Amino acid sequence: MESNNQDEMTIDLVKCFENFLRAFKRMWKTVLLLVLIGMVALEMKEILFFNTTYTSEAVFVPSADIEDTYYYDATQASGTKATLVDTFNSILTSKEMKNIVKDVLNVNKIPAKISATQVENTNLVVLKVTGKSAQDAYNVASAITNNCDTLTKDAMQDVSITLLDKPTMPQKADASPSYLLAGLKGGLIGLGASVLLLIVVAVFRRTILDKNDVREILGMDYIAKVPLVKKRHSNNPGLLLNGSGIKADFKHSFHNVRIKMEQDHRKNKNSVYMITSTVPNEGKTMVSINTAITLGQKGYKVCLVDLDMRNPSVEKTMRYANIHRTSLDYIKDKDVKLEQCIVHKDDIDVIFGSDISVDESTELSKPRLENLIEELREVYDFVILDVTPLYMMEDALLVAKHADSAVVVVKQDYAEAGDILDSVDELHDTLSQIVGVVLNSYKKTFYSSESTGYGYGYGYGYGYGYGRSK
Repeated sequence: MESNNQDEMTIDLVKCFENFLRAFKRMWKTVLLLVLIGMVALEMKEILFFNTTYTSEAVFVPSADIEDTYYYDATQASGTKATLVDTFNSILTSKEMKNIVKDVLNVNKIPAKISATQVENTNLVVLKVTGKSAQDAYNVASAITNNCDTLTKDAMQDVSITLLDKPTMPQKADASPSYLLAGLKGGLIGLGASVLLLIVVAVFRRTILDKNDVREILGMDYIAKVPLVKKRHSNNPGLLLNGSGIKADFKHSFHNVRIKMEQDHRKNKNSVYMITSTVPNEGKTMVSINTAITLGQKGYKVCLVDLDMRNPSVEKTMRYANIHRTSLDYIKDKDVKLEQCIVHKDDIDVIFGSDISVDESTELSKPRLENLIEELREVYDFVILDVTPLYMMEDALLVAKHADSAVVVVKQDYAEAGDILDSVDELHDTLSQIVGVVLNSYKKTFYSSESTGYGYGYGYGYGYGYGRSK
């Protein structure tokens, strides 16, 4: 039991680390921006607020006895001698001394800070005058040294004040602005803020990473994972099974999708499947087309219908330009015949979509949509409907009324798990059967125990997900 708990803890930590790395890959521009903001902020602070100061110093020896001027033993000093230095320090920084300096310099405010400290275990007193200019520091220090006798004679009788070191004009500033150091500090502060932000995102942002998340977080059946494929050349945007350069693992993923669809078709007598996602850019159109193609290659009679009128993408992905009639034409115009809309391409029949200039939900509410689907149901073994994402519009729910089942495409580490759950719950209220989830753009996780072999996954989909009786 303890071993299992340790394994679970290890997996959780590794998963958090992976979430952190994934967050960094998504937000690296934000990280860079925070680092730059930190660097610029501290550089500007250094430029605008750094005060260059100069210090002029003088050293005094206050003493009551002549020998104390040259030899002072702090361990044997009497109480009187010990307080003598403290009194002299107070005189140097007193209000009376400052008034004398103002009169000497003919100013209303002393342009420097005055401090006096005793050197440890001696009766040496160091006067430090710090000002914004070397001349101010020197002038104030000189005024004090030239007039300190006046006050000490009145306040301290039988005391001699010996000036060991006269004040001098400062030759260099106490410190100079360090723009490089300020930039480094700002960068580190920005980096620290970025790391904190990434940790928060890694801990609290819940997305779907693998099939275990599909089953445990979403409570849905897992169909297959479509591997992440690097962006193809701009002249060939489609990622199709019958295209060139398609790797075996990509083809194998849709082999698993086809098997799952065949199982559902035989078991539940379903033929009309809508394929959707929670948010845009999860790859639902690519999954719709390849699912139709893999079924067509197996010998089934398949029709793919583009009903995403907000962003019809089947035409672009399949690179077909000679379109005469679309699904929208059929729904809007009762004189348009079904055969006028169907194009045969890549072992399947296709009804392409088109952009809509009015509210799509108005068109999808028309009886002609039901007529379209019912006519196709009578002719084809499988009817694949590419529909609008669930989380944004109600359009998918209007189509769901006429579908038999659905497949939900979830892009790895993309949509929030809570958003997926909300949208699928709403879909489930309209459509009782949902085949499961296709996990798209999958990249193996650090903690994954999945092998890289080609298991066919016949056991997929028998959990207690949506549309399954317990």
